[in-house]
Amino acid sequence: MNKLIHWTEKAALAVCAGAVFMMMIVGAIDIVMGNVLGFYLSYKVELSGTLLASSIFLACSPVQRGNEHIRVDLFESSMGDKTKKATTFLGTLCGLLFIGLITYGLWHQAINSVMIFEVSADTSGFPIWPWKLACPIGASLCVLTMIGQLTQQIFTSSPLKEST
Repeated sequence: MNKLIHWTEKAALAVCAGAVFMMMIVGAIDIVMGNVLGFYLSYKVELSGTLLASSIFLACSPVQRGNEHIRVDLFESSMGDKTKKATTFLGTLCGLLFIGLITYGLWHQAINSVMIFEVSADTSGFPIWPWKLACPIGASLCVLTMIGQLTQQIFTSSPLKEST
């Protein structure tokens, strides 16, 4: 099961990297065309926003698994082991609640988008629905990761570390 999760996360990160690369290429083309020809791409804002949202959610699970989120550990050095474990558990539980609610909403939005094969509102008409589908997939992977972390925190006494 662990290999399946890692393979799925690597596939999600590959799609994420492709989306970031596409954003970079479209941005570079827009800047060059704007400065050289005075013509800007009409779809750059909508495409970049769609790809950015997908990238964030697709990268969420590996970031959660590696405990690499931005965090403020101002008081952590003065906490005891039990307090650290409790705050880690509560943080993961709250994260699961919020990401779970976001995931629910993303699935609802993605299903509606797929049903109408949604395209961009600008003149390019590029398909948005695949990228709207990528968001709940990435968020669902993060939810599964958090469930695994909570299970590990409940049934083990050691602090949560990434296992490779």
